[in-house]
Amino acid sequence: MTIPEWVMFPFGNTTTLTEGQDLEKIDPRGNDTLFSKIPPQLMDFAAVCFFVFAVIGVFGNTVSILALSKSQKLRNATTAFIVNLCVADLVFSGFSMPLSGLTFLERDWNYGDALCKLSTLVRYSNLAISLFSVIAIAINRYILIIHPSLYREMYKARNIAIMIGLIWISGTALLLFPLFEVWGKFGFDRKAKLATCTIMRLNGRSPKSAIFITSFVLPSVVFLVCYSRIYWVVHKTALKVNEEKINFRTIRNFAFFCRSKCCYRKNHRHSVNENVNTSLKRSRQELQVLKMMMIIYITFFYAFFRCLSW
Repeated sequence: MTIPEWVMFPFGNTTTLTEGQDLEKIDPRGNDTLFSKIPPQLMDFAAVCFFVFAVIGVFGNTVSILALSKSQKLRNATTAFIVNLCVADLVFSGFSMPLSGLTFLERDWNYGDALCKLSTLVRYSNLAISLFSVIAIAINRYILIIHPSLYREMYKARNIAIMIGLIWISGTALLLFPLFEVWGKFGFDRKAKLATCTIMRLNGRSPKSAIFITSFVLPSVVFLVCYSRIYWVVHKTALKVNEEKINFRTIRNFAFFCRSKCCYRKNHRHSVNENVNTSLKRSRQELQVLKMMMIIYITFFYAFFRCLSW
């Protein structure tokens, strides 16, 4: 479906063919084609995907924020970090993705330098903030399982608020250098394979490598250390619980002659069995959380890596 010219150019199409320009590289919409090697149908499909994912992201994250905020049972530190993650993703879905879709649809950036810089700042900072939120959840689970005695003191409401504030500050700190053109700059890179608003070199220098190390490599190390330790402890606990369950089944086969002892043993059996089942259930839940966080982190790895490659 061809978009009418009056929709794309409400004030008239003033694009002219300058000397030396290739006619085949002029987009039918009136913009210079920056994606000449990519089929137009694929570009339109990508634009539609951006818009669809933006709607799904806004709806899904809004529902998650409202549901988690209203739940009395889920008011804890982990939930606070998950809500923070949802807020970052909501901004990304509602702001960055529609602009990317429009860039693909129009085959150019037509919204000025200021909005280009803002969109770059929001996109990179949101990816970093989302990643730091995932790391905060990993550290939270680590303290809860490995050092439970410190958990209550460490994750008071005031401390949680400070942690969330630090996540947002650290997610944007390095980006201030290209924003004020001290180290690199924000702009629309027309020479890239996939032209977009991104971090560009200034005087041959760019902070992309530093951003990659501080916003991805170091958090990855923290994530792997935390969840490796969690997995090891939970796995050992599960093995111990299974061993206790087997020993308990052996003890249960003994015959007791004294009726009072028999009653006592019966109640004791019920108590031990209940504790064993509870511990086993918790171990399985922690392993499920671990698997879910691994999936989330791998997803962020791909998104963050692709964003830095733009």
